Amino acid sequence: MTHQSDPRVVAVISAFHPPQDLPERVKQLNRQVIHTVVVDDGTDVEQTSSVLQELEAMGSTVVRMRENAGIAAALNEGIDVALSAWAPDFVVTLDQDSALDDGYIAAALETYAEASADGIEVGLVSAQSHNGRNVALLSRRARFPEAFDALQSGAVIPVSTLRTAGMLDARLFIDCVDTEYNLRLRSLGLATLVGKGCNMTHALGRAQPMMLFGWHVAILGRKRHVHSHPPFRVYYMTRNNIHLWRQYGARFPVWLIRKLRFQLESDVFRMLYGANRKGQYRAFARGFRDGWLGRLGKIDPGFERKISA
Repeated sequence: MTHQSDPRVVAVISAFHPPQDLPERVKQLNRQVIHTVVVDDGTDVEQTSSVLQELEAMGSTVVRMRENAGIAAALNEGIDVALSAWAPDFVVTLDQDSALDDGYIAAALETYAEASADGIEVGLVSAQSHNGRNVALLSRRARFPEAFDALQSGAVIPVSTLRTAGMLDARLFIDCVDTEYNLRLRSLGLATLVGKGCNMTHALGRAQPMMLFGWHVAILGRKRHVHSHPPFRVYYMTRNNIHLWRQYGARFPVWLIRKLRFQLESDVFRMLYGANRKGQYRAFARGFRDGWLGRLGKIDPGFERKISA
Protein backbone atom coordinates (compact mmCIF):
# COMPACT_ATOMS: atom_id res chain seq x y z
CA MET A 1 0.00 0.00 0.00
CA THR A 2 1.41 3.40 -0.99
CA HIS A 3 1.05 6.64 0.92
CA GLN A 4 -0.40 9.74 -0.70
CA SER A 5 3.04 11.35 -1.05
CA ASP A 6 4.72 8.25 -2.52
CA PRO A 7 5.50 8.22 -6.26
CA ARG A 8 2.69 6.62 -8.23
CA VAL A 9 3.87 3.59 -10.20
CA VAL A 10 1.74 1.66 -12.71
CA ALA A 11 2.87 -1.66 -14.19
CA VAL A 12 2.37 -2.41 -17.89
CA ILE A 13 2.68 -6.04 -19.01
CA SER A 14 2.83 -7.23 -22.61
CA ALA A 15 1.12 -10.62 -23.04
CA PHE A 16 1.04 -13.10 -25.91
CA HIS A 17 -0.98 -16.24 -25.25
CA PRO A 18 -0.72 -15.39 -21.54
CA PRO A 19 0.31 -18.29 -19.27
CA GLN A 20 -1.91 -19.69 -16.55
CA ASP A 21 0.36 -18.45 -13.77
CA LEU A 22 0.26 -14.80 -14.88
CA PRO A 23 -2.55 -13.82 -12.45
CA GLU A 24 -0.48 -15.06 -9.50
CA ARG A 25 2.48 -12.94 -10.60
CA VAL A 26 0.20 -9.93 -11.00
CA LYS A 27 -1.16 -10.44 -7.47
CA GLN A 28 2.37 -10.26 -6.13
CA LEU A 29 3.20 -7.29 -8.34
CA ASN A 30 0.15 -5.36 -7.13
CA ARG A 31 1.72 -5.12 -3.68
CA GLN A 32 4.31 -2.77 -5.21
CA VAL A 33 2.29 -0.69 -7.69
CA ILE A 34 -0.99 1.19 -7.67
CA HIS A 35 -2.38 -0.60 -10.73
CA THR A 36 -1.48 -3.10 -13.45
CA VAL A 37 -2.34 -2.85 -17.14
CA VAL A 38 -2.05 -6.05 -19.20
CA VAL A 39 -1.99 -5.74 -22.99
CA ASP A 40 -2.74 -8.86 -25.02
CA ASP A 41 -0.90 -8.63 -28.34
CA GLY A 42 -3.59 -9.95 -30.67
CA THR A 43 -4.19 -13.42 -29.19
CA ASP A 44 -7.60 -12.85 -27.58
CA VAL A 45 -9.67 -10.92 -30.10
CA GLU A 46 -12.68 -13.12 -29.28
CA GLN A 47 -12.22 -12.44 -25.54
CA THR A 48 -12.17 -16.12 -24.60
CA SER A 49 -8.95 -16.23 -22.56
CA SER A 50 -9.70 -17.42 -19.03
CA VAL A 51 -6.39 -15.92 -17.88
CA LEU A 52 -7.32 -12.45 -19.07
CA GLN A 53 -10.81 -12.82 -17.64
CA GLU A 54 -9.28 -13.70 -14.26
CA LEU A 55 -7.05 -10.65 -14.45
CA GLU A 56 -10.06 -8.45 -15.13
CA ALA A 57 -11.90 -10.00 -12.19
CA MET A 58 -8.89 -9.13 -10.02
CA GLY A 59 -9.23 -5.48 -11.02
CA SER A 60 -6.44 -5.24 -13.57
CA THR A 61 -7.02 -3.31 -16.77
CA VAL A 62 -6.85 -5.62 -19.80
CA VAL A 63 -6.34 -4.18 -23.27
CA ARG A 64 -6.86 -6.51 -26.25
CA MET A 65 -5.03 -5.56 -29.44
CA ARG A 66 -6.94 -6.39 -32.61
CA GLU A 67 -3.85 -7.90 -34.24
CA ASN A 68 -0.32 -8.97 -33.37
CA ALA A 69 1.48 -5.62 -33.49
CA GLY A 70 4.64 -6.48 -31.56
CA ILE A 71 5.86 -5.94 -28.03
CA ALA A 72 6.74 -2.26 -28.49
CA ALA A 73 3.30 -1.38 -29.86
CA ALA A 74 1.61 -3.37 -27.09
CA LEU A 75 3.62 -1.67 -24.35
CA ASN A 76 3.01 1.74 -25.92
CA GLU A 77 -0.72 1.06 -25.89
CA GLY A 78 -0.57 0.04 -22.24
CA ILE A 79 1.50 3.08 -21.30
CA ASP A 80 -1.02 5.36 -23.01
CA VAL A 81 -3.83 3.76 -20.99
CA ALA A 82 -1.82 4.05 -17.77
CA LEU A 83 -1.02 7.71 -18.34
CA SER A 84 -4.58 8.70 -19.17
CA ALA A 85 -6.36 6.67 -16.48
CA TRP A 86 -3.94 6.63 -13.55
CA ALA A 87 -1.65 9.67 -13.92
CA PRO A 88 1.45 7.84 -12.63
CA ASP A 89 4.86 9.34 -11.94
CA PHE A 90 6.54 6.16 -13.20
CA VAL A 91 5.64 3.12 -15.28
CA VAL A 92 7.35 -0.25 -14.99
CA THR A 93 7.24 -2.39 -18.13
CA LEU A 94 7.28 -6.17 -17.89
CA ASP A 95 7.20 -9.34 -19.95
CA GLN A 96 4.54 -11.90 -19.05
CA ASP A 97 7.17 -14.33 -17.73
CA SER A 98 8.99 -11.86 -15.46
CA ALA A 99 8.54 -11.39 -11.72
CA LEU A 100 9.97 -8.66 -9.51
CA ASP A 101 11.36 -9.51 -6.10
CA ASP A 102 9.63 -7.95 -3.11
CA GLY A 103 10.90 -4.42 -2.60
CA TYR A 104 12.06 -4.07 -6.23
CA ILE A 105 10.04 -0.93 -6.94
CA ALA A 106 10.99 0.75 -3.66
CA ALA A 107 14.68 0.03 -4.31
CA ALA A 108 14.44 1.37 -7.87
CA LEU A 109 12.77 4.56 -6.67
CA GLU A 110 15.44 4.99 -4.00
CA THR A 111 18.18 4.68 -6.63
CA TYR A 112 16.33 7.20 -8.79
CA ALA A 113 16.01 9.68 -5.91
CA GLU A 114 19.64 9.36 -4.81
CA ALA A 115 21.01 9.69 -8.34
CA SER A 116 18.76 12.67 -9.09
CA ALA A 117 19.92 14.37 -5.89
CA ASP A 118 23.48 13.80 -7.10
CA GLY A 119 22.73 15.71 -10.30
CA ILE A 120 22.25 12.73 -12.62
CA GLU A 121 19.47 12.93 -15.20
CA VAL A 122 17.91 9.49 -14.90
CA GLY A 123 16.23 8.00 -17.95
CA LEU A 124 15.22 4.72 -16.31
CA VAL A 125 16.15 2.31 -13.54
CA SER A 126 16.47 -1.38 -14.39
CA ALA A 127 17.30 -4.65 -12.66
CA GLN A 128 20.70 -5.05 -11.04
CA SER A 129 20.41 -8.82 -11.40
CA HIS A 130 18.39 -11.41 -13.31
CA ASN A 131 17.74 -14.68 -11.50
CA GLY A 132 20.38 -13.66 -8.98
CA ARG A 133 23.11 -12.98 -11.57
CA ASN A 134 24.37 -9.42 -11.93
CA VAL A 135 23.82 -7.75 -15.30
CA ALA A 136 26.66 -6.41 -17.46
CA LEU A 137 27.54 -2.79 -16.74
CA LEU A 138 28.89 0.05 -18.85
CA SER A 139 31.41 0.75 -16.07
CA ARG A 140 31.93 -0.78 -12.64
CA ARG A 141 33.59 2.36 -11.30
CA ALA A 142 30.57 4.65 -11.44
CA ARG A 143 28.87 5.58 -8.19
CA PHE A 144 25.56 4.90 -9.91
CA PRO A 145 26.31 2.16 -12.46
CA GLU A 146 24.50 1.93 -15.77
CA ALA A 147 23.42 -1.33 -17.35
CA PHE A 148 25.25 -2.19 -20.55
CA ASP A 149 21.94 -3.04 -22.22
CA ALA A 150 19.03 -2.80 -19.78
CA LEU A 151 16.05 -5.05 -20.51
CA GLN A 152 12.71 -3.33 -20.94
CA SER A 153 11.26 -5.95 -18.61
CA GLY A 154 11.72 -4.52 -15.15
CA ALA A 155 12.50 -1.01 -16.40
CA VAL A 156 11.10 1.67 -14.08
CA ILE A 157 10.62 4.65 -16.38
CA PRO A 158 9.81 8.17 -15.15
CA VAL A 159 6.95 9.77 -17.03
CA SER A 160 9.30 12.70 -17.61
CA THR A 161 11.48 10.36 -19.70
CA LEU A 162 8.53 9.44 -21.90
CA ARG A 163 7.81 13.12 -22.46
CA THR A 164 11.45 13.84 -23.35
CA ALA A 165 12.42 10.75 -25.34
CA GLY A 166 9.07 9.50 -26.61
CA MET A 167 7.67 5.99 -26.64
CA LEU A 168 9.20 2.68 -27.70
CA ASP A 169 9.99 2.18 -31.40
CA ALA A 170 7.15 -0.01 -32.68
CA ARG A 171 8.87 -0.46 -36.07
CA LEU A 172 11.30 -2.93 -34.47
CA PHE A 173 8.32 -5.14 -33.58
CA ILE A 174 9.96 -7.42 -31.01
CA ASP A 175 13.73 -7.72 -30.62
CA CYS A 176 16.12 -4.89 -29.64
CA VAL A 177 13.26 -2.63 -28.53
CA ASP A 178 14.97 -2.12 -25.19
CA THR A 179 18.40 -1.65 -26.79
CA GLU A 180 17.10 1.10 -29.05
CA TYR A 181 15.45 2.88 -26.14
CA ASN A 182 18.62 2.67 -24.04
CA LEU A 183 20.69 4.20 -26.82
CA ARG A 184 18.10 6.88 -27.47
CA LEU A 185 18.15 7.87 -23.81
CA ARG A 186 21.94 8.01 -23.72
CA SER A 187 21.92 10.14 -26.86
CA LEU A 188 19.80 12.62 -24.89
CA GLY A 189 22.13 12.54 -21.90
CA LEU A 190 19.86 10.37 -19.77
CA ALA A 191 21.29 7.57 -17.63
CA THR A 192 20.07 3.96 -17.73
CA LEU A 193 20.83 2.97 -14.15
CA VAL A 194 20.65 -0.33 -12.32
CA GLY A 195 18.63 -0.24 -9.13
CA LYS A 196 20.65 -1.27 -6.10
CA GLY A 197 19.22 -4.55 -4.84
CA CYS A 198 16.72 -4.93 -7.70
CA ASN A 199 16.46 -8.58 -8.76
CA MET A 200 14.08 -9.85 -11.41
CA THR A 201 13.21 -13.47 -12.01
CA HIS A 202 12.92 -14.11 -15.72
CA ALA A 203 12.19 -17.30 -17.65
CA LEU A 204 15.30 -18.61 -19.38
CA GLY A 205 15.25 -19.70 -23.00
CA ARG A 206 15.47 -23.41 -23.75
CA ALA A 207 19.01 -24.60 -24.46
CA GLN A 208 19.62 -27.38 -26.97
CA PRO A 209 22.68 -29.64 -27.30
CA MET A 210 25.34 -28.32 -29.71
CA MET A 211 25.30 -31.07 -32.34
CA LEU A 212 27.75 -31.54 -35.22
CA PHE A 213 27.38 -34.53 -37.57
CA GLY A 214 25.38 -36.32 -34.91
CA TRP A 215 27.89 -35.68 -32.11
CA HIS A 216 27.22 -33.62 -29.00
CA VAL A 217 30.02 -31.01 -29.11
CA ALA A 218 32.29 -30.90 -26.05
CA ILE A 219 34.76 -28.10 -25.32
CA LEU A 220 37.38 -28.60 -22.59
CA GLY A 221 35.62 -31.78 -21.59
CA ARG A 222 32.21 -30.18 -21.12
CA LYS A 223 29.27 -30.87 -23.39
CA ARG A 224 27.95 -27.59 -24.73
CA HIS A 225 24.45 -26.27 -25.35
CA VAL A 226 23.13 -23.41 -27.45
CA HIS A 227 20.06 -21.25 -26.96
CA SER A 228 18.05 -21.69 -30.14
CA HIS A 229 15.44 -19.33 -31.55
CA PRO A 230 12.91 -19.88 -34.33
CA PRO A 231 14.00 -18.37 -37.66
CA PHE A 232 11.56 -15.45 -37.50
CA ARG A 233 13.26 -14.32 -34.27
CA VAL A 234 16.67 -14.64 -35.93
CA TYR A 235 15.35 -12.35 -38.67
CA TYR A 236 14.24 -9.69 -36.18
CA MET A 237 17.39 -9.93 -34.07
CA THR A 238 19.66 -9.63 -37.10
CA ARG A 239 17.69 -6.89 -38.83
CA ASN A 240 17.21 -4.75 -35.76
CA ASN A 241 20.81 -5.08 -34.59
CA ILE A 242 22.09 -4.01 -38.01
CA HIS A 243 19.68 -1.07 -37.96
CA LEU A 244 20.88 0.02 -34.51
CA TRP A 245 24.56 -0.40 -35.36
CA ARG A 246 24.08 1.90 -38.35
CA GLN A 247 22.04 4.39 -36.35
CA TYR A 248 24.06 4.56 -33.13
CA GLY A 249 27.41 2.84 -33.68
CA ALA A 250 29.40 5.98 -34.48
CA ARG A 251 28.16 7.68 -31.30
CA PHE A 252 28.77 4.66 -29.07
CA PRO A 253 31.80 2.80 -30.51
CA VAL A 254 32.72 0.93 -27.30
CA TRP A 255 29.15 -0.27 -26.93
CA LEU A 256 29.15 -1.25 -30.62
CA ILE A 257 32.27 -3.42 -30.31
CA ARG A 258 30.99 -5.24 -27.22
CA LYS A 259 27.56 -5.75 -28.75
CA LEU A 260 29.02 -6.94 -32.06
CA ARG A 261 31.18 -9.52 -30.33
CA PHE A 262 28.32 -10.92 -28.29
CA GLN A 263 25.90 -10.96 -31.22
CA LEU A 264 28.32 -12.57 -33.67
CA GLU A 265 29.20 -15.31 -31.18
CA SER A 266 25.50 -16.01 -30.67
CA ASP A 267 24.80 -16.04 -34.41
CA VAL A 268 27.70 -18.36 -35.24
CA PHE A 269 26.84 -20.91 -32.55
CA ARG A 270 23.16 -20.80 -33.41
CA MET A 271 23.68 -21.32 -37.15
CA LEU A 272 26.31 -24.02 -36.67
CA TYR A 273 24.60 -26.01 -33.96
CA GLY A 274 20.99 -24.84 -33.65
CA ALA A 275 17.80 -26.32 -35.08
CA ASN A 276 16.50 -25.60 -38.62
CA ARG A 277 19.84 -24.23 -39.78
CA LYS A 278 18.66 -23.64 -43.34
CA GLY A 279 15.82 -21.46 -42.10
CA GLN A 280 18.20 -19.64 -39.77
CA TYR A 281 20.68 -18.94 -42.58
CA ARG A 282 17.91 -17.48 -44.74
CA ALA A 283 16.52 -15.47 -41.85
CA PHE A 284 19.97 -14.09 -41.07
CA ALA A 285 20.62 -13.11 -44.70
CA ARG A 286 17.25 -11.39 -45.16
CA GLY A 287 17.53 -9.71 -41.77
CA PHE A 288 20.99 -8.37 -42.61
CA ARG A 289 19.76 -6.98 -45.92
CA ASP A 290 16.62 -5.39 -44.51
CA GLY A 291 18.50 -3.92 -41.56
CA TRP A 292 21.09 -2.38 -43.87
CA LEU A 293 18.35 -0.93 -46.07
CA GLY A 294 16.29 0.30 -43.11
CA ARG A 295 13.30 -1.92 -43.89
CA LEU A 296 11.53 -2.26 -40.56
CA GLY A 297 8.10 -3.39 -39.40
CA LYS A 298 6.56 -6.84 -39.20
CA ILE A 299 8.22 -9.70 -41.07
CA ASP A 300 6.68 -10.60 -44.43
CA PRO A 301 4.20 -13.44 -43.67
CA GLY A 302 5.16 -15.41 -46.79
CA PHE A 303 8.85 -15.28 -45.93
CA GLU A 304 8.12 -16.28 -42.34
CA ARG A 305 6.29 -19.39 -43.58
CA LYS A 306 9.20 -20.33 -45.86
CA ILE A 307 11.88 -20.11 -43.19
CA SER A 308 9.72 -21.91 -40.63
CA ALA A 309 8.96 -24.91 -42.85
